[in-house]
Amino acid sequence: MSYKNVLIVVISAIVALLVLGILLSLFIVPSDGAFTGLFGNVALIEIKGEILSTSAFNATNAFDVVDAIDRADKDVTVSAILLEINSPGGSVVATRQIVEKIRETKKPVVAWISDIGTSGAYYVASACDLVIADEHSITGSIGAVSIVWNFSEMLEKLGIKVDVLKEGKYKGMASIFTELTPEERKIIEGMLKQVYEGFKGDILKFRGGKINKVRFEQVADGRLLTGKQALDYGLIDELGSREYAIKRAGELAGLKKPNIKRYTTEPTLQNLLFNVGYSFGQGMKSALSNQFFTIR
Repeated sequence: MSYKNVLIVVISAIVALLVLGILLSLFIVPSDGAFTGLFGNVALIEIKGEILSTSAFNATNAFDVVDAIDRADKDVTVSAILLEINSPGGSVVATRQIVEKIRETKKPVVAWISDIGTSGAYYVASACDLVIADEHSITGSIGAVSIVWNFSEMLEKLGIKVDVLKEGKYKGMASIFTELTPEERKIIEGMLKQVYEGFKGDILKFRGGKINKVRFEQVADGRLLTGKQALDYGLIDELGSREYAIKRAGELAGLKKPNIKRYTTEPTLQNLLFNVGYSFGQGMKSALSNQFFTIR
């Protein structure tokens, strides 16, 4: 095939995707899986390893997850979102980025906890519309922790002296070279209390009438729970497998036979072109509806 023919094929494919997006945006699109591979999808987004604000080995970058959720929410071929969680949690700020994005999402969001979904990872799950876990999974661990290393005695035994120069009474607080003073310890404990109370408050708000506050306080002490125990305390909604979670996500979106659409950190050219066409068609539809007639 000549270069000219290849170019024609590529351009034709691009135009076809754009036109398809425009045409489908102007008409009612069935959501029962009739457009297999195009519509009736459940977006699958994985959260694995520690949740951080940056990329690291065997960890999840929170901003990549936020981006994936945002793209899935805007993707016209996606009807619901499933977060597959296998994480021990992570930093407070990183997990909050994901939680806030979930709460903004217009489409149903389901969390499925596989092996582990504790601490910040459970925080993320609690923000979803439905939380499902394997009965033998590990969840809970609701609390906040700060580990302060102190090497001062070891350095002294080794004959190593470290001079710390500072301006500001509490500058250099929690340094590995000095022991915490009572005042410094009180400051850190106050910070942890703020995080802890905010963590618990958000879970109670997200879970609404699904959780009893008194029973919740009994297990919101950092303890680990199995999926079955978490269900008994109202921390999750249902027990089930990954396939069951996919099915339930589809049901929340009104899908009879949901298809899985995996979401990675990078958008595909195909999705980009299709969504550009769809958005253009939606704009045209809106303009016609407002000025001339309504397309139903």
